[in-house]
Amino acid sequence: MRNKFILIGVVALVAYVAGTRATRVQVKKRESVGHQIVRLWDDPRARRRRKKTAEKAARAAKKRARRTLRELRS
Repeated sequence: MRNKFILIGVVALVAYVAGTRATRVQVKKRESVGHQIVRLWDDPRARRRRKKTAEKAARAAKKRARRTLRELRS
Protein backbone atom coordinates (compact mmCIF):
# COMPACT_ATOMS: atom_id res chain seq x y z
CA MET A 1 0.00 0.00 0.00
CA ARG A 2 2.84 2.35 0.89
CA ASN A 3 4.48 1.71 -2.50
CA LYS A 4 1.25 2.72 -4.28
CA PHE A 5 1.21 6.08 -2.46
CA ILE A 6 4.85 6.68 -3.38
CA LEU A 7 4.15 5.78 -7.01
CA ILE A 8 1.13 8.10 -7.16
CA GLY A 9 3.21 10.91 -5.63
CA VAL A 10 6.00 10.43 -8.14
CA VAL A 11 3.56 10.38 -11.07
CA ALA A 12 1.87 13.54 -9.77
CA LEU A 13 5.23 15.28 -9.39
CA VAL A 14 6.33 14.34 -12.91
CA ALA A 15 2.98 15.50 -14.35
CA TYR A 16 3.26 18.80 -12.47
CA VAL A 17 6.79 19.46 -13.70
CA ALA A 18 5.92 18.51 -17.28
CA GLY A 19 2.86 20.77 -17.20
CA THR A 20 4.72 23.78 -15.85
CA ARG A 21 7.47 23.42 -18.42
CA ALA A 22 5.04 23.07 -21.32
CA THR A 23 3.20 26.33 -20.62
CA ARG A 24 6.26 28.55 -20.54
CA VAL A 25 6.65 31.14 -23.26
CA GLN A 26 9.68 30.47 -25.38
CA VAL A 27 11.90 33.56 -25.30
CA LYS A 28 15.15 33.79 -27.17
CA LYS A 29 18.12 34.61 -24.99
CA ARG A 30 19.32 38.22 -24.89
CA GLU A 31 16.28 39.46 -26.81
CA SER A 32 14.86 42.78 -25.68
CA VAL A 33 11.22 43.08 -24.70
CA GLY A 34 10.62 45.62 -27.47
CA HIS A 35 12.05 43.25 -30.05
CA GLN A 36 9.88 40.40 -28.72
CA ILE A 37 6.77 42.56 -29.08
CA VAL A 38 7.66 43.54 -32.64
CA ARG A 39 8.43 39.93 -33.53
CA LEU A 40 5.13 38.71 -32.11
CA TRP A 41 3.17 41.57 -33.73
CA ASP A 42 4.66 40.80 -37.15
CA ASP A 43 4.03 37.06 -36.88
CA PRO A 44 1.79 35.95 -39.80
CA ARG A 45 -0.35 33.73 -37.56
CA ALA A 46 -0.95 36.60 -35.15
CA ARG A 47 -1.88 38.88 -38.06
CA ARG A 48 -4.45 36.37 -39.30
CA ARG A 49 -5.93 36.03 -35.82
CA ARG A 50 -6.13 39.81 -35.40
CA LYS A 51 -7.81 40.15 -38.80
CA LYS A 52 -10.35 37.40 -38.06
CA THR A 53 -11.10 38.89 -34.65
CA ALA A 54 -11.59 42.36 -36.12
CA GLU A 55 -13.93 40.98 -38.79
CA LYS A 56 -15.90 39.03 -36.19
CA ALA A 57 -16.22 42.12 -33.98
CA ALA A 58 -17.38 44.20 -36.96
CA ARG A 59 -20.03 41.61 -37.87
CA ALA A 60 -21.24 41.45 -34.27
CA ALA A 61 -21.43 45.27 -34.04
CA LYS A 62 -23.34 45.46 -37.32
CA LYS A 63 -25.74 42.77 -36.19
CA ARG A 64 -26.29 44.48 -32.84
CA ALA A 65 -26.87 47.85 -34.57
CA ARG A 66 -29.50 46.30 -36.85
CA ARG A 67 -31.22 44.66 -33.89
CA THR A 68 -31.24 47.91 -31.90
CA LEU A 69 -32.58 49.87 -34.87
CA ARG A 70 -35.31 47.26 -35.36
CA GLU A 71 -36.25 47.51 -31.66
CA LEU A 72 -36.41 51.31 -31.85
CA ARG A 73 -38.71 51.19 -34.87
CA SER A 74 -41.13 48.83 -33.08
